[in-house]
Order: sequence, then C-alpha cells, then structure tokens
Amino acid sequence: MASTFRSRRLGADLRQLREDAKLGSEAVAKEMGFSRPKLSRIEAGEVRVSQNDMKALLSLYGVADEQQRDLFVQAARDAHKSGWWQAYQDTLPRTYADYIALESEALEIKNFEPILIPGLLQTEAYMRAVILANPAVLPPADVERLVKVLCERQTILTGERPPRLWAILGESAIRQTIGGAAVLREQLAHLEAMGKHQNIVIQVLPHNAGAHTGLAGAFVIFGLDRDSDVVCVENMTGTLYMDRPGERQSYNEAFNHLRATALNPADSLALIQRVAQDMRE
Repeated sequence: MASTFRSRRLGADLRQLREDAKLGSEAVAKEMGFSRPKLSRIEAGEVRVSQNDMKALLSLYGVADEQQRDLFVQAARDAHKSGWWQAYQDTLPRTYADYIALESEALEIKNFEPILIPGLLQTEAYMRAVILANPAVLPPADVERLVKVLCERQTILTGERPPRLWAILGESAIRQTIGGAAVLREQLAHLEAMGKHQNIVIQVLPHNAGAHTGLAGAFVIFGLDRDSDVVCVENMTGTLYMDRPGERQSYNEAFNHLRATALNPADSLALIQRVAQDMRE
C-alpha cells in the first residue's frame, strides 16, 4: 500500500514512542506477533495499523493518557485516506503532493515570501504567469492542470474550518509586474479582498526595512496538531521539510522578527492600495 504524508507522520510518531520507551524493534515485533520487517514498514508509514494493534502498541509503549490514545487511534483510521490532490498524481511531483497534504491539515500557516505572492493568495492569471516563467516547457494541458490544482488548494481558506494564514510579503512581491500591469492590478485587488477575511493576516515588509531575518529566502511553517510544526523550504531543484525542535524554533523566531519588522496589517493594506493606484495612473 502506498504511503501518504499522514501514514509516514504516524509511523514516525510510533517510532519515537518506541524509542522513548527504550524498546528495540525486535522485542516489540516479538511481543506484537509481527515480523521485524512489518514493524519497520509500519514505522515507515507503508503498512496500515489496525485499531486493535494501535491500542496494543500504545499500551506496550506506556501511553496511558486517554486523549493521547484517542488521537493515535484516529490517526490510524485516517492515515491512508487520499486527499483530492491524488487525482492529479500523474502531474504532481511527490514532494508537491506532500506539501498540499501538509497545507490541507494545518491549523495555522505562516508564510514568508520576499518576491512572489503566496500560492494561496494568487489569482489564476498571476499563477499562470508564474508557471509559464519556469524554464521547463510544459504542454498547455499540463499548465492548466497545475493552475487547477493551485485553485483547488485555495479552497481551504474559505472552507468550514479554515486554517489561519499569516502571510508576510516583501515589497518586491507587490511591485513585480508578473504577467503584466493588468495582471498585477487584479492580483493586488485580490490581496486587498482576501485580507478582509478574519482568518487571514497580510503584512508587507517594505524595502526600507533594511537587513532582516528573511534574507535567506522564502519559507512556510505549517502548524499541525499535537503542538508540532513542519517547516518547508523550496528551491529550484527540490523541497526540504524540517521538523526537528531546533529547526522549528529557529524558523518561528525568524518569522516573529519578520512580523515585528513588517508594516502592520492596516499600513500594509494602505501600501498595497497605493501601489495599485500608481499602476492605474
């Protein structure tokens, strides 16, 4: 059975519980009546864990808190559920599918983008221009499928339980005429409209802010359940996911500094409106 982000995360959490209990994989496999390879595949997220096996593993690892046990049992039920993006698996790279899975499960998304408008806040015309700017030559059908995926992603912001999105944009992001002046004007109007949603905060980091903690580039922090974050950094050739405590702390501190350095939401909106007005004139 193919692994999903949920199943891999659950497997990693189970491995951590086993290590915290100071139990070797061979001893656990023997106690559970598993083969050692099966336990390894469970911890890799490749094998489904039944509810009974999950409860037995939690007891073996000394997890007595009922709320924590319920969370693990629920996670086992959901681990191999497919998301809407699986319908596009022939188009999406594996790392992108993982990114969308994180995005769809996050309670909070903190996004710093110094040059581009964040994907969750892009208009169709803007996102199409971004895709076409990539040196890779894509057939028109693939371009439109990627645009459709991006539009599907955005529905999480207006669903029944939308995540809180906190986006910090570099001033370059609202001035770079990606797709041309008309596309950017539409994009800025869309930013203004999205910033009125209660679950969305938009700040602009002005050019005159000088040196700041985001000079290394864009990053996203996905706030998940069980008090855990996953940091995502994308580059030209791949995507890096980080969830070690030190990594999470460093990026959260950087985001907090950026939040303090950027214009407040009201002043950010005023700057976006001034840039849009300048473009109209």
